[in-house]
Amino acid sequence: MQNYKAYMTVWPTDGFEYVQCCPVCGSDLRSLLCDDLRDYFFESAPGCWALHRCEDCGCAYLDPRPSQATIGIAYSRYYTHRDEAGDAASASRRLWHRLRDDYLMKEYGFAANHPLWPGRWLVRLMPSRKRYLDNVLARNLPKAHGPDRLLLDVGCGNGGFLLFAMNAGWNVRGIDFDPVAVKVAQGRGLNVTEGSIESLMSERDRYDLITLSHVLEHVSDPVKMLKDCYRLLKPGGTLWLDTPSIGSQGFAVFKSFWRGLEPPRHFVLFNRQCLVNVLKDVGFVKMRDGFASFVTETLWRESKEIAKKAGEPKRFAYSTVFLIMAQFRATISPNLREFITLTCKKPD
Repeated sequence: MQNYKAYMTVWPTDGFEYVQCCPVCGSDLRSLLCDDLRDYFFESAPGCWALHRCEDCGCAYLDPRPSQATIGIAYSRYYTHRDEAGDAASASRRLWHRLRDDYLMKEYGFAANHPLWPGRWLVRLMPSRKRYLDNVLARNLPKAHGPDRLLLDVGCGNGGFLLFAMNAGWNVRGIDFDPVAVKVAQGRGLNVTEGSIESLMSERDRYDLITLSHVLEHVSDPVKMLKDCYRLLKPGGTLWLDTPSIGSQGFAVFKSFWRGLEPPRHFVLFNRQCLVNVLKDVGFVKMRDGFASFVTETLWRESKEIAKKAGEPKRFAYSTVFLIMAQFRATISPNLREFITLTCKKPD
């Protein structure tokens, strides 16, 4: 493992930030969860990393973590640097896309080029795929009902979701700190700017919907980001977010090799109850959970791949039997899911 190609170099010695207390609640009481964490998945970030659990709120955080001056190293091979729209698809996949688009057109007002009826009915007969379309692809997007409805995707990456929302009738805007991803998004004709949410400090009560798809875990101060989202939303506006859960069954089984850790890009990992409490403290109301069952299978598979790369011996807990049990538990308990997916409202 020590000779693994991604770790032949080390992180710059002057490129760390040290975290004195929990970034979520401010407590300095903590315990070590995992050390010797490595970037096995994207193989772009050298070095070893340590994850700690806050003894008060139960969230986990990286200490030390990359500085703002060096964090770009960890994104040098990130998935948002590709434009998936050009990826080739098989005949069966193209058929599925046409059936899927008929459902999306009916449910979300998506302007599909070649929808194939009766996809709107067939998708409903496949609960797992329907949950994926609703909770992941469409992010539970309300119908636009007019061109003035404004959507902001924070951490928009290469703009995949913005394209979907725009084709569903929304007026869309994106922001991302990664210049490569921003360039890809702009190349797709999208209104995307480089920067962080702090660059929108002059705005208030502007957006009908803000989405945060796997963004909170990447920022050094996630509570401030949620407060900024609250300020930016119109009264009655909606926040949708998705983030890995440190309370998940996957972490309990795979520990250091769990896909959701993704060191050192993931600075903070919430558990569901803590995140709900923070959202309520900020002022959000009407919490609603979302769930896509395929996520459990995907993270299980990718975590097994990471464990294999690390030279970890096979364990029965990684098996299909445990996966099926985890999928069942995730269906009935939001606290055990791999991702926390929440929709909430700013009061009118």
